[in-house]
Amino acid sequence: MPAIILLPVVLLLIALGFYPHLAVFTLLPFPGTAYLALATVLGLALLMRQTEWVYWIVLLASHFAVLHYQSSRVLIADSPINYLTVLPLLSASMMLALALLPKPLMTKPAGLLLLLSGPALLLLSLVLPLSTWLTAAQLPPIVFNTLPGSQHFTWLHAWFCTIIAGLWLISINLAPRHPAQWGQFAVWLATLVSIQYSHNLALAGWAIIAATLAILLTLALQMLHLAYIDELTQLPQRRALMSHLNRLGRRSAVCMLDVDHFKKFNDTYGHDVGDQVLKLLGSLLSQIKGLTAYRYGGEEFTLVFNHNDVERLEEKLEEVRLAVAEYPLVIRKPNRPSQADNGKQQRGRSAGEKTVTVTISLGCCIKQKTEAPMALLKRADEALYAAKKAGRNIAVLNTAQ
Repeated sequence: MPAIILLPVVLLLIALGFYPHLAVFTLLPFPGTAYLALATVLGLALLMRQTEWVYWIVLLASHFAVLHYQSSRVLIADSPINYLTVLPLLSASMMLALALLPKPLMTKPAGLLLLLSGPALLLLSLVLPLSTWLTAAQLPPIVFNTLPGSQHFTWLHAWFCTIIAGLWLISINLAPRHPAQWGQFAVWLATLVSIQYSHNLALAGWAIIAATLAILLTLALQMLHLAYIDELTQLPQRRALMSHLNRLGRRSAVCMLDVDHFKKFNDTYGHDVGDQVLKLLGSLLSQIKGLTAYRYGGEEFTLVFNHNDVERLEEKLEEVRLAVAEYPLVIRKPNRPSQADNGKQQRGRSAGEKTVTVTISLGCCIKQKTEAPMALLKRADEALYAAKKAGRNIAVLNTAQ
């Protein structure tokens, strides 16, 4: 579950709230430990080619450098405003920008603008927090009512950050729950904690450690996603299927299915349309309840059921078959408008558009006692072959147990 990424920051907040004087908070030498943690997670992000995190790590390093300078009292004594007054607003705004803007670092850019925006955004992440320290003496006086228990965290900051936190959580729950979104939110929370405890470099450093741990959890979940989720259909792939079959219960069933005449479909309409069919099938299968769908490979998919009730299996197999057969697939034209709004306006109005239907064949079998996963898949594949031999666009259920 992606929300586990928030665990390091949540645990730190609990510890700071109830046990602020724990001995563990003084065990690590700061600031060296924080910089070492940031450098380590930066190296791992580059090694894993998750270069989007470079921006966040650079911003965290610059942010902590500001807190480090504050603890060293590197600040003009008669400065009209403490730069930590604006740092929460600055950090929240910058991290929100990082979450929304495209970051093409170390990837193939789509044009000159994207080519320049990556290094520019990276430089801004590094310089912007430090610039608040460098320009503190030139800022005009600002008077805030501070929150109880903190001389730096104002009511304005609290309202601003609460609104951003709410919008951020809403966007995470409305969109697909990618680990990166939770990781970004965890990093943002950790930066607020570090500012809240900026008077104590060790506690601020622990907030940075919590942020790096959240990034490590995010990277781990992203690697698992790449290893187990098929990029085209967004369904779990064969590795995840085999893991599921190895822990399959005695009362269960497995179904193999594939698209009828898929090669001929590809030859007629092209591989782009073939990919469109596979995406559609992945979307339809993921929406059907009572089964777990996997992409086995090519145009083959596997369905796993956690029961062996014959009547329920027959009903569900027929539901899957009809869901695909009754879905009208509009063939996308090569000259389709690039703008989404233009495409919606022209949809269904062009004489060159063609709507086709896709059918599938299904072969299902009930798991036998002590049956090995590969033997179970082989029997399901044999049932699929029987469905094809019987004329396709049907489901064959082998009830032998």
